[in-house]
Amino acid sequence: MDPTAGDVLRMYLAEQSNAFLAQLPRLRQDKPEAAHKLRVACRRTRSVLRTYRPLLDADWADGLSEQISALTDVIAPERDIEVVRERLLGALEQYGTEDSGVLRAHTLLDRMLGKDYAAAHDATLSALAGPDFHALADRIALAPQAVATGDGVLGESAERVLPPLVRAEFAQVAKRAAAVDQHGPDEAWHRLRISAKRARYAAEVCVPVIGIPAEAFASQLSRITEELGQQQDAAVAGDIVLRAAQSPRIATSTGFVLGRLLGESRAEIARSRRSFPDLWTSATAPSYRAWFAEEVR
Repeated sequence: MDPTAGDVLRMYLAEQSNAFLAQLPRLRQDKPEAAHKLRVACRRTRSVLRTYRPLLDADWADGLSEQISALTDVIAPERDIEVVRERLLGALEQYGTEDSGVLRAHTLLDRMLGKDYAAAHDATLSALAGPDFHALADRIALAPQAVATGDGVLGESAERVLPPLVRAEFAQVAKRAAAVDQHGPDEAWHRLRISAKRARYAAEVCVPVIGIPAEAFASQLSRITEELGQQQDAAVAGDIVLRAAQSPRIATSTGFVLGRLLGESRAEIARSRRSFPDLWTSATAPSYRAWFAEEVR
């Protein structure tokens, strides 16, 4: 018997629930990548609740989604600071260690980001100790069972029911991709990345029933999100550098080095945006989208 839409959604939610619960002790112990992996499980869970909301109890899906969003708003900065710290300090190390401006810039950024990370980590630990988090953990653990069995459309063939919702999600990505501008604000490109991730996760849900076509489409969307992720990291790094440059009594040589870092970040963003149309055309070719029918242009 073919799996139903409910079967597939329960299986995907169970995978994310297990991934979420596995990271809790690791996060409390400050293990590498724990915050990132927990955040990914949250993001995937929230994405499936959003994309497949028409099949689910709307109040339940919206309530759980809001709880997840509140948690990720708290834990996201910790991972973001880790990434930008590695990026900026690594770039400075490439400049060499003999220039006094480089050394001062390294010290300034290391101290500033160290304080930011400590504050973010404390906020994460505080959130994990609170009653709201424990309530969320219970809801995520029980999420697979909350998907009704054989209830209406959830009892129908997953191969028939799920792909149209992937198509609808991808239509939003295509709309955002058409609207971004090479010289536009970073936020518009960041929203495009978020939308592309949702479509990617929506496709991943379908892999057990669609197989290679859904997997290939998700892989192509991953190319897009990875490139846009590099662009977002560069934008965040640029914001951090600007904040560092506003420090009082900064030396001219330090300001020069920070200006160089900022210029390199903006140059990377410009390069990414120039190359994006070719990447988009390649990654979203009609052959990758044939399985969810009705051409999206």
